[in-house]
Amino acid sequence: MFLKKKWLIMLVTITTVLLLAACSSSNESKLIGSWKAVVDDKTLSYLEIGEERIIKRSKSDDKPMTADYILTEAQDENFIIEVVNPENGSVEFLFEGYFENKDKIIVVETLDGAAENGKLVRVDNIAEEKEKEEKELAKEEKRLQEKEKALAKEEKRLQEKEEKEVAQEEIRLQEEKEVNQRIAEEDSLKKKYLQKADDLENRIVGEAKKLYAHDMRSGFYGQYYSEWDDLLNEVWGVLKDTMPKNEFEKLKSDQVEWIEMKEQNFAEIPQEPASERARGSDYLAFETKKRTYYLIENYMD
Repeated sequence: MFLKKKWLIMLVTITTVLLLAACSSSNESKLIGSWKAVVDDKTLSYLEIGEERIIKRSKSDDKPMTADYILTEAQDENFIIEVVNPENGSVEFLFEGYFENKDKIIVVETLDGAAENGKLVRVDNIAEEKEKEEKELAKEEKRLQEKEKALAKEEKRLQEKEEKEVAQEEIRLQEEKEVNQRIAEEDSLKKKYLQKADDLENRIVGEAKKLYAHDMRSGFYGQYYSEWDDLLNEVWGVLKDTMPKNEFEKLKSDQVEWIEMKEQNFAEIPQEPASERARGSDYLAFETKKRTYYLIENYMD
């Protein structure tokens, strides 16, 4: 009975060892091959796993790193890969993971701690895979460059549009400023020439009061005809420079009619006796004064 029990224990032990060996052998056989290490869908490096050694190749450096490895079974179908440091022979943890399927290993922990979104993906040929990814990377870089060019072009277009709008706004503001300035100048011109006309009129009246106690003597006002005529010509010159051309042409026609009427009326006044000549000179001065005020008040707005 004791012997039978002893053989039973030995049988269970051998079976367990064989099962563990089978599992280890199964994982080891599945590990053999070429893999790419991927984190967040980005390839970081490549691994060539043989029966005893691991060769690690980086994406940018073709100089490989080679080391012996140890495969250890862990809980929940996980396994651990450790490598033997070729410089000092120490055993160093590489990663822990499990097979999601025969072509993908989910990495749960690395030397840096818990891994997130890390995996090993089986590849047929590392060189071909690297070439494929380099082409995809070049294609992506080209796409990004084209996108940057398009963005730069659009940015330039928007900048030019903004500069154009700013320039147009500056022109509009300048034109508005010039209009306001012209209005202000015209307003000040009107005040200026009304003041000139008033000053001349007040001076004439003041001179008359010095000479005459009551009414102004006939012919006295006519002495100032040339001064009114000079002021009228000055006002006319300002209107010519400030009025719109079409409006000035209409006023010019009206002015010609006024001059003809004034000269005709003056011609009808007799030159003799002296009192008539005095009345004629007064007429010219008064008519010119009236015309001067008329032009200032109606066309210098």
